[in-house]
Amino acid sequence: MKRFLSLVLLVGVVGCSNSTASTDTTAAPAVVTTSTVAAAPTTTVAEKFNPASGEAVIPCDNKTIGANYGEKLKLEYCTATWAMGDTDNDTWNCPKTGCKQTRLYHLVDNKWSTTAICHRDQPLTRFAISCYIPNAGGATLAEIPPRDVACAIWVTNRDLAFVEETGCTASKADIDASLRGECTGYFTAVSLPLEKCDQGPVVSKAQKYLRDAGYLISVDGYYGPAMAVAVYKFQGEKSLPQMGIINEATWKALTTDAFPG
Repeated sequence: MKRFLSLVLLVGVVGCSNSTASTDTTAAPAVVTTSTVAAAPTTTVAEKFNPASGEAVIPCDNKTIGANYGEKLKLEYCTATWAMGDTDNDTWNCPKTGCKQTRLYHLVDNKWSTTAICHRDQPLTRFAISCYIPNAGGATLAEIPPRDVACAIWVTNRDLAFVEETGCTASKADIDASLRGECTGYFTAVSLPLEKCDQGPVVSKAQKYLRDAGYLISVDGYYGPAMAVAVYKFQGEKSLPQMGIINEATWKALTTDAFPG
């Protein structure tokens, strides 16, 4: 619009100038050139959360909910309208260590039903790849609990490795357990956050930065309990949330170097 108005004014000025010129001079016709500017593409970011509901965790009434659902249930966490756990039949096919997938239940119009089945080791923010609707296909946000309920009933949402993604708050018990536990195996780290039981060159770099900060830990490339405790203490000194994992804020407090990922 601004370009169009400028051109209109320019044509007007040319016309005014021509009106005062000699009648023997014929002005060349004005040529107006326009151009089309393509609109910048817009990107739609898929929502990962449903708005908070204010529901709190309550004891699971397996008998009542199971009678309403129509099958015997072994529920683990419940709110007034949401629950997670397995059916009795589900557990028959699971190893002794427990089922790797479990169900989400929702109460709608006084009837409990399964909304989705999800992998226990994944946060509910990843529902598109970790959850599915029985006999239908992949889950959508409509099948996932509100954000606060997800934090309350889905343990992995409170896992230290996922709290930045889920927006949940890790409990003191979760943090203490993470600091104390020994690693049964190590996994190569390629991105933040770095956490206990990670290994690799980036872990070695973090260990060197911690030693520079005064923490006498080994530089061996293995993120074990001793390193987790050192990170926890460092975070306390820097007034950062103390979780014992190295997230982006902790990395920036350790060094001005960019993360090598």
